[in-house]
Amino acid sequence: MMNLSSLCTKTKTFLGKFTKNEQGVTAIEYVIVAGGVAAVVLVIFDGNGGPVHNAIYGVFKRLLLSMTDIIA
Repeated sequence: MMNLSSLCTKTKTFLGKFTKNEQGVTAIEYVIVAGGVAAVVLVIFDGNGGPVHNAIYGVFKRLLLSMTDIIA
C-alpha cells in the first residue's frame, strides 16, 4: 500500500512532467493561426457567398461534422 509521502512525490513528479510537455502547444498554435488566416481570407474575398467563402465554409462544415462524429 502506498503511503501519503510516496503518493505526494509521484503526484509532484507527474505534474512537473505534465507542465513541461509542449507537444500539444504547437498544434494548438497552428490551429489558431489557420483560423486567423481563414478569417482574413473571408474578409478579403467577400464573405457573403462568394466562391472562396463557399469553399472555406464547406471545408469547415465538413470539419465540424467530422469532429462532432468523433466526440459523439
